[in-house]
Amino acid sequence: MAAIQAFDASKVTVILNNMAVTGFKKGTFVTANKDDDDVTVESNAQGESTWTINSSKLGTIQLTLNQTSPFCKVLNQLANNHTFFPIWVNDPNNKEKRGGTQAMVTKVADATYSDGNEGRQYTIKVGDFQIINS
Repeated sequence: MAAIQAFDASKVTVILNNMAVTGFKKGTFVTANKDDDDVTVESNAQGESTWTINSSKLGTIQLTLNQTSPFCKVLNQLANNHTFFPIWVNDPNNKEKRGGTQAMVTKVADATYSDGNEGRQYTIKVGDFQIINS
């Protein structure tokens, strides 16, 4: 029987350009997913299936930061300069690492202002997205 484990979000880290990202917003603070299915299947009129392996390595990472996070400035600068950088989402809870070495900010965060600390969501595309289990 497998042991039940508790998930600890504080153990999840994001390493962007060799810096540990700080200043995440409460709630869902990071998503890291492959953009395309690994395999596609098509069925013809006779019911025969054709399987195709998709070799796309594209992935998307979204970071949701507090508007006061120092990494808003870092990400805005990377976006303005169209700079490539490595980014990795490390989840020791599930012994998983997601990301890659060829990333670029594709959408800077929209700015919302209020009497509270608003969130800023940055979209990062990764050209060599990987999921590594240890």
